[in-house]
Amino acid sequence: MSVVVECVDELKVKVAPKRFFKALITDAQHVLPEIVPHIFKTIEILEQGRDGGATGCIRRISFTDAIPFSHLKDKLEVVDTENLVVKINLFEGPMLGDNMDSIYSEKRFVASDDDGGCILKWKHHLNLKPGHTHVSQEQIHGLNQFSMAFLTSAEAYLVAHPDVCA
Repeated sequence: MSVVVECVDELKVKVAPKRFFKALITDAQHVLPEIVPHIFKTIEILEQGRDGGATGCIRRISFTDAIPFSHLKDKLEVVDTENLVVKINLFEGPMLGDNMDSIYSEKRFVASDDDGGCILKWKHHLNLKPGHTHVSQEQIHGLNQFSMAFLTSAEAYLVAHPDVCA
């Protein structure tokens, strides 16, 4: 029986929910390498047509040398463009380390009431390999640092360029 470790977090951004969802999810293969080039080298669609960003899409995401891991592969399990929810299964890559089989993420893009921006809420299920019982705080901190770095960079770019993903 494998162990699952759950991590929950959120980030408030000054970008409208539909626009942030489009930049990070449905148009990510085109947008992220352009707006966050210091993190994303390429996002290649391996399955589900050339457009990507839809349920069933399998992607290979390559990172620049500034990131401590070279790539990952994930599958968009659910892409709900109406409710702005995505469920992603990260199933391959050095980010998983020696102790994780996969990371299952659920992200919700929720409108914030006060400024036209949104709150990105996420829950990660870290699925551990047999024989492993925990994830170190350093590994969790590294995953959170990576997420925050690319999310805040994407937010800054989108705020400065209101025409992108409008």
